[in-house]
Amino acid sequence: MDPRIQGLLSCIVKKKQASDTLYYTIREGIATGLLPMGTRLREEELAEAFDVSRTPVREAMKKLELEQLIDSTSTNGSIVRILTVDECLDTLEVLELVRASACNLLVGRIPRALLMVLEQNTRKGEKITDSIRQYENNAEFHDLLVRATGNNVLIRFSDQLAFSERMINNTVLPVCYAPDYAEHHRALVRAIVENDTEGVQRELQHSQEKVELYMRRIAGAFLDTGES
Repeated sequence: MDPRIQGLLSCIVKKKQASDTLYYTIREGIATGLLPMGTRLREEELAEAFDVSRTPVREAMKKLELEQLIDSTSTNGSIVRILTVDECLDTLEVLELVRASACNLLVGRIPRALLMVLEQNTRKGEKITDSIRQYENNAEFHDLLVRATGNNVLIRFSDQLAFSERMINNTVLPVCYAPDYAEHHRALVRAIVENDTEGVQRELQHSQEKVELYMRRIAGAFLDTGES
């Protein structure tokens, strides 16, 4: 059995239905890079690993295919979908726009109850040096702001794009954070609270520049591997 399939057993996301457990566990494996892009997913191996029949496996694979996380054919089975460079760059560009929109919507009306949570996140970020934990801290910060808007469309877009960003970070190229990234988070929150639109735009511009730098690094990584 493929050791990557066996590795899924260490990160099972338990749900009431077997197909849901398989779906969420495989989805998590794709996001974290445990199942890298191009990994072949065989029904019989998954059924054996999770001790289920092939029916819930097929149901889970269908959901993953609908989300465009895997590609399935009648002859070659299923593989974890390989993102193109354009998909990676488009994801990062639009996600940055979504996060900026959330900040602009919150200017002067950020919930007070959220401020303490954001400050805790920022203090944690100031102490973190591990790049994976920095990524998780940054993602949590922006997720808190997006959800605070109460805009369900924005939240849905953010969730979809953030999942793809997580795939990119874990399987294509990790983000490199500056030592003062958490301080910029604090400055952004301060500007939002104080209704300082110029300050908000200044911090959003700083964030956009960092994302553009990351996008250039990703494009370079694809060029180095000869992929497109």
